[in-house]
Amino acid sequence: MKFLIVNQHTLNFGDDIAGFSLINQILKLFPFKDTKIEIIYNTTGSLKYPDMRVHDRNDLSLKQMGSVQIFLFMLFSIFHVSFVYKKVLKNYRDAIRDADIILVSPGGANLGIYKDWRYLIKLYMVVVFGGRPIFHFNTVEFSNNYIFNFFENIILRHSQIYVRELQSYQHLVEKGYFPIRGVDTAFSFCNTHDRRLVREKYLAFVPTRLNTWHPDFKNDQLSKKSMDKILVEIGNFALKNNLNIVIVQHMHGSATESSLHKMCQEKFKKMGVKRVSVPLLRDCNDYDSLIKYAEFVVSMRYHGVVMAIKNAVPFCSLAYENKMSEVCRYSYFDELNYKIKKLDDGFSLEKVYGKACLLVTMNKKMLADISMLSEKPLRQAKFEKMNVIERDE
Repeated sequence: MKFLIVNQHTLNFGDDIAGFSLINQILKLFPFKDTKIEIIYNTTGSLKYPDMRVHDRNDLSLKQMGSVQIFLFMLFSIFHVSFVYKKVLKNYRDAIRDADIILVSPGGANLGIYKDWRYLIKLYMVVVFGGRPIFHFNTVEFSNNYIFNFFENIILRHSQIYVRELQSYQHLVEKGYFPIRGVDTAFSFCNTHDRRLVREKYLAFVPTRLNTWHPDFKNDQLSKKSMDKILVEIGNFALKNNLNIVIVQHMHGSATESSLHKMCQEKFKKMGVKRVSVPLLRDCNDYDSLIKYAEFVVSMRYHGVVMAIKNAVPFCSLAYENKMSEVCRYSYFDELNYKIKKLDDGFSLEKVYGKACLLVTMNKKMLADISMLSEKPLRQAKFEKMNVIERDE
């Protein structure tokens, strides 16, 4: 069985976790020697998955295809003509036609507010070459660009769509599609190199500087004001509860946010927090471990929240986007989610922590059910391809 994973992101440990989870699911449900997984990335970098059946296809990038070939391909395809002359595009076509199952790697609203043309073009090529992509629990929306939406509609009409948010589901239904709703793929993540990086008791903080990358926060002074309040709350909580602060690195490689981490460290130390560290993470297993062994997690990143829920660790979700609100809602932790743009003087991490400890104790039993639900697309694919209903022992 040959799988093609399209638009895998990396350079951040959240997307790495989602990618590893998807590959783990494939190898669990299709544990055969002839199973082959090829990955086409939407960013630079590699998951470096340690299995001989998994291969990166870095030879199939849009850059190597060239802007002229891409433009002519997109133009002629509107008239149902497949105009291909570059070897790289021919190889991409062959990879699509050879694949038994084509998966869109789990990810955010690249089709939507991020308006990611690279992402869209690669998927459009898949459907033009006769592939039927399976969106593996993505956020799928529409942008404010007519041309982008034109091509997106063509993609979605030829796809099987699994989404992780009610908002995405309702939006697509209104547009006449038939999506299936589930949970985030990362709930099936299996940490294969679990280790405790910090021995002392600590609060784990997953920060981000939203005004540098998110469309809703660009040039938004409110985001700076909110960050100041968040840092003060974290520092005061750590001092009151005699906890160290561990800043969790979310981005890695060329995207590492060193200046952000340094700024947070300096702020906490000025407040009197004695030990503030930024552990060096080898891979996404370390990211998961750092959250797993925390006393309390405060996350401004989506997968920081997902990993806290998966590991049953008390947390506070500081939401920049709907996906954070929804993951808290469907896992029954909606009381722990706070929209960053609506933080006010009444926000108190001390109060959040009290609620979080209680809710984690109440909701632990549901985690196995959530993990099972995260495998639904591949279980369905196995039934369609092999007429086998996967049963758990």
